[in-house]
Amino acid sequence: MEEKMASIEYDADALHHAMKGLGTDDEILVSILGNRNRAQREALAAFYGQRYGHSLVSDIKGDTSFNYQKLLIGLVTPFPEYIAHLIHHAVDGLGTREWILIDVLGTTPKPLIDLAAGFYKLNYKADMREAVKSDTSGNFRKALLHLMDGSKDWFSPPDFATVEVDAHELYSKGEGRPGTNDHFFVHFFTSKSPAHIFEVDRAYTAKRGHGLVRAIKNETSGDYKNLLIALATPHAAYWAQRIHDAVAGLGTNDTLLQRAFILNDKDILQQIAQVYSALYGKSMAEHVKDDTSGWYGKLLQALMR
Repeated sequence: MEEKMASIEYDADALHHAMKGLGTDDEILVSILGNRNRAQREALAAFYGQRYGHSLVSDIKGDTSFNYQKLLIGLVTPFPEYIAHLIHHAVDGLGTREWILIDVLGTTPKPLIDLAAGFYKLNYKADMREAVKSDTSGNFRKALLHLMDGSKDWFSPPDFATVEVDAHELYSKGEGRPGTNDHFFVHFFTSKSPAHIFEVDRAYTAKRGHGLVRAIKNETSGDYKNLLIALATPHAAYWAQRIHDAVAGLGTNDTLLQRAFILNDKDILQQIAQVYSALYGKSMAEHVKDDTSGWYGKLLQALMR
């Protein structure tokens, strides 16, 4: 415990010194914040505020800018508060940023969503569920609210006794009939655990020659389709695809890239990188390096190590 506190104290002092006075020692910022996991960064940020009487975020805002600043702030913000910020950004103002809702609610377990709802009420003086409900519609809204209400089992192992039955039911209520039983699709994907869905996907593929993602694409559309695909795709594979979306083609979707690197802790990013290489034949680090630069790019690289 003493060693842990000494480490946090050392990091806090080093960061404060790096941002004190004229100029910024960005190498220190990247070497510390890029090489600490989420729990370590949050503990460091809390200690920093106690030690210096103002937040780490305020110092980062004063000494950095643009995408580099946004990434740093996201990394040191309490995780549930960051989720609340994303959801507020998704529904605030005219229109809805549906992909944010999909990336967050389609990959984040209920306990964290509950904590985020508390920050949402505190920071924005509104109910997070009602905000999402009022800004969405149809089956997309139904699925999102199911996830927010906690009907999904995020952690249980597969129920092998029902895998074949579920695969058959998904076919009979989707590709095996005219129209789609959306009630069943919403219920299945917003209630079954990722491990169970993975096994059902294997059974579906063995029987039908293709997996659940193709079935979803055949039977649904729009944001509803994209949310179900997120729920049907293993976490690392989903985020590998999303990070590829951010860096593929002309330009870079830095907002998506930052979201991916903040929502996924360092150990998960390493898993995502392995899947990325298998999917795209090039390392995730290389693709991200080619699309980013400066201390922003160096921070992203540090987070992948």
